[in-house]
Amino acid sequence: MRLADLIKKESVLWVLLISTQLFFFAYAQLHQHTKTADSDEYIYQAKNLVDHFSTYSGDYNASNLDISLYDRRTPGYPVFLILTKIIFNSDFLPLFLQCVLSLLNIFIGYKILKLISPDTKKTYLYLFFFLFFPSQFIYATVFMTEILFQATLLLCIYYLLHFEKSGKYNYFYIYHVLLAIAYIIKPVALFLWLGYSLYSIIAHNKRGIARRQIAAALFHVLLLGSFFLKNYHQTGIAEYSGIGRKLLINYNMPALLTFYENETYAKNKIDSLQYILTNESYASQCATTDLFIRQEITAHPLHFILLQGYGSIKFLLETGRWDLELWRIGYENVENIPSLKRTYSLNGISGVLHELNRWSIFFLIYYGLVILATIALFLLFVVSLFKKSITRWHKLLLVSTIIYFALLSGPSASARFRLPVFPILVILAVSSFNKNEYPSLTSISQGRSTNFRQKINKFKN
Repeated sequence: MRLADLIKKESVLWVLLISTQLFFFAYAQLHQHTKTADSDEYIYQAKNLVDHFSTYSGDYNASNLDISLYDRRTPGYPVFLILTKIIFNSDFLPLFLQCVLSLLNIFIGYKILKLISPDTKKTYLYLFFFLFFPSQFIYATVFMTEILFQATLLLCIYYLLHFEKSGKYNYFYIYHVLLAIAYIIKPVALFLWLGYSLYSIIAHNKRGIARRQIAAALFHVLLLGSFFLKNYHQTGIAEYSGIGRKLLINYNMPALLTFYENETYAKNKIDSLQYILTNESYASQCATTDLFIRQEITAHPLHFILLQGYGSIKFLLETGRWDLELWRIGYENVENIPSLKRTYSLNGISGVLHELNRWSIFFLIYYGLVILATIALFLLFVVSLFKKSITRWHKLLLVSTIIYFALLSGPSASARFRLPVFPILVILAVSSFNKNEYPSLTSISQGRSTNFRQKINKFKN
């Protein structure tokens, strides 16, 4: 393909992407579908940070404060809301900026693709796949952390790769600061700095890297320690965030209990736990809940592993139907809509057809294309795992990032949980079209060993 044709194709796709984002934004603004069930907690926390210098994510003026809301949400996204309100006191600005950031994130991912696979010819496919990932556009239009978190994660990888390429330590410091911002925005990124630090030490044979990694680790430990101490003072339990426990007990544990017994057993088991917790302090509730989770997992390890594997596949293949419904009819109504799988099990194909009859023809066609694009992307991703289209160091970095988020999502995985790493998924899929082969881990390490031996022999001579 000639360069002029490629530029033309990419220009058309950029116009379509911008138009699609504006369409989703305009519809959400027109119908005031700008919240999810979690949005109010971020909005409350932003208000409480300003008024009371508190991370409490509920109504601070309520007669009884819920202690769990002191550490449920980290303050990264509320700080973003505060900063935008300083510029212009309106709900419009933060959401509009998120839409701009959503498009910039796509561009950052494109730059990462060109950085690690400069010879890839079909780069326009990278842009194409975003057109059929509606969650990218939808979560830019609601008060949620996803787009801001995606930006910090992509920039972190971008500067890590630049550090690898140039060896300049200013990139090293930038990516560690971005890592810190990432887990302050969303607690799921809490352990990423450990993995990325290990990658830096193993993949980069640079003088002084170990010393700087120790300094960076100290920075993260002190920052995280301040959150642990703050939460211990307010809740009586030293933890970074309580959101993980909520996810496990509300979604993952019921799924595990249902998997090895049945739905009724799962409901009774969780209800019994909730009854036990009724008169306990918050710290005791957390300890009891954590013990329950550990006991269930250790009692049924095979079921848990199989369920996590199912969740990982679901993580890669979720189409985002709930997100489309959230955008179309608002979060207040979306909880009442049954899944197509459950509708089929209850009422058969006639029930599914009746459910689909609620949708407009445009919605049906678009959702059909979303399904096809999701399957195609998954297949290309699998192909990329077996091709040497990028260096295995880069593949290790990108694939391990995807696996990290997939495993932490578990059986409750959704397109929203895939959103932060969706650009990485597309980068790997599109890189599979690269016909050039890059050296393996073994050949890289052998090359470094040879260079090291040559330097030793030169010194001896």
